[in-house]
Amino acid sequence: MNFFKKTLVLALISLSALILNSRAYAANDYSMSCTNVLYGTQLDGPYLNASNGSSQPYGVYVGLDCAYAGAGRTNSSAIVGGEIARAAANAVVGAVSGRLSAAMTMNSDTAAHMSYSTNGNGIGMAANHLVGGLSVWTNFSNSNFENDQTFTTVRKDSNQFDGDASAVTIGVDKQLGNFVIGLAYTSFDSDIDIDVNGGDIKTEGETIGFYAGLNTGALQLSLGAGQGEYEIATTRRDLGSDLTIKASDITADVTYYHLGLSGQLNRGKLSIRPRVAYRNFDLDLPAFTDIVPSDSNSLVSTTTETANESVAGKTYSSDMSEVGVTIALTTGAKITPFFDVSYVNEETTAAAYNNEATADGTSDDLDASAPDGYLTYGGGFMLNLSGKVNGYVNVNEVTNRDDYTETTISGSLKLKF
Repeated sequence: MNFFKKTLVLALISLSALILNSRAYAANDYSMSCTNVLYGTQLDGPYLNASNGSSQPYGVYVGLDCAYAGAGRTNSSAIVGGEIARAAANAVVGAVSGRLSAAMTMNSDTAAHMSYSTNGNGIGMAANHLVGGLSVWTNFSNSNFENDQTFTTVRKDSNQFDGDASAVTIGVDKQLGNFVIGLAYTSFDSDIDIDVNGGDIKTEGETIGFYAGLNTGALQLSLGAGQGEYEIATTRRDLGSDLTIKASDITADVTYYHLGLSGQLNRGKLSIRPRVAYRNFDLDLPAFTDIVPSDSNSLVSTTTETANESVAGKTYSSDMSEVGVTIALTTGAKITPFFDVSYVNEETTAAAYNNEATADGTSDDLDASAPDGYLTYGGGFMLNLSGKVNGYVNVNEVTNRDDYTETTISGSLKLKF
């Protein structure tokens, strides 16, 4: 008897665990899409309860998640579109800012004409004076970031996500006295997984822009602007059928601009470089259609036809104002260590969720994380291997941003011709 009781308890515990583990994504019993043309929640009418024939809103056919989920039935772009704009701003603008910083501080104490900066921008490098003041340079960076807001079930909104972004920039510029003008081309891509809708969004594209810098001696001024196109593809999970909803070949126009002011103080072996900067990046996403796959439902007498869903166009923006300082230690050797810290005030488009088809009575739905001010810190070292071969390694962290962490690793190798 004790053996029987223990076996029964163990079975109940195992069953409970299975139920709880599957609760986050509880597809309905009939494998019917949320947009099934006969029973989908988009029809806004009452349906018959399969068990007793009584009329009720939405009914058991399409599943309660279809009716109760807000964020779970939202296209991935509406959840993380602003985060893409922010990541692109740091990568694209940061690369140019690093190059301008390098170009305007060229002297024997700056570790072979290289500079250091933060916010996911990597560090600029250049082969200086190729042809009468003409320089060719490149920059790359890679960031891993995540939103750790709690996600438990699709019926409780959440914008938890995990993503990465990388960029490579190639530029050419010319220095005329204390004035620098140039062009920069950046290839950018990102991939973000979103928990609440079981989907992701991939971005890939290019921008090209101009930049200019002026070194007045005590202060250095910089500015730039550019534009380009990003190709975007999104997926999410149909909460009723458990199939994948897709949208691809979405072309978004992007524009950006930036301004900066910095100075430099030398105190013995310490080089101190304070700065203030502003950058803006807009991602103009056009209206598009989420393609909903046909059902594989178990009600053989009903249709498997589904209705696609329209996603409205929207501009996702990221505006960031920054105050920071970099401190480098000139050792006279092949390695120059540096440390950087900054505060960034941010206005980035926050996640937005679709309205729930009907109230679910859940009082603890989570609001989207609010992008706000945050701190960055990091550092690394420069390598001055020879007069013609130089490089760097840099690690940067974002902290105190709402529900958000980010680590950026960047590096470069400079060959002087």
